[in-house]
Amino acid sequence: MPGNNNPPNLAQDLLRIHRALTRGLTVAAEKGAEFAHHGFPDPGLKRGFTDYAQALAVVLKAHHLAEDEIAFPFFRERLPGSLYERLSADHEKIAALLITLNQAIAAAAATGSQADLNLLVDDLRSIGALWTPHISLEEAHFSEEALAAVMTLEEQGRMSGAMAKHSQDHATPGYLALPFTLFNLQAEDRAAIAAGMPSIVIDELVPKVWKDQWAPMKPFLLE
Repeated sequence: MPGNNNPPNLAQDLLRIHRALTRGLTVAAEKGAEFAHHGFPDPGLKRGFTDYAQALAVVLKAHHLAEDEIAFPFFRERLPGSLYERLSADHEKIAALLITLNQAIAAAAATGSQADLNLLVDDLRSIGALWTPHISLEEAHFSEEALAAVMTLEEQGRMSGAMAKHSQDHATPGYLALPFTLFNLQAEDRAAIAAGMPSIVIDELVPKVWKDQWAPMKPFLLE
């Protein structure tokens, strides 16, 4: 695996995936609205956009599953409180919106029509309206200070690793989900996430083996 000498920091890991997803929601909604108004200039851009939206949907669903199945049960014991009902309710609402979002993505990929793109953008905006206050609550409650008070560094490292593996297992196809996650982050955050991944993923799969499959998303990603 790539070297990583920094101590485990679960709060920062949560912030990073939140940043990637926040950018994804913003870019997909803005570009979707543009394409609904002006149309797609070429089929390659239509494929890139719908692949990007699909990757967003699968990474968001996988992230919430990892929280529901791994993080929240552990946190409830160490950081009890009433917020978990609110967080779980938000997850259920977003999960319902992801169903209709995936339907809109499939329709937009097939037709590229203004009507289908408008439905896609409406779902993205509805998710975004839930997402912003949702992650603000998580980040306030699961801050570095709060987690350091109730978890050892070893526990934080194990939790980060378990959540990352769970998310990668559920965020498929990986050839879209992993590049989406990495390249919706600025260089420092990207390097921190890459440091926890097997070198074959970072050095071989993403830049070489999978390159042609995720390349259409490049217009929507960071360099």
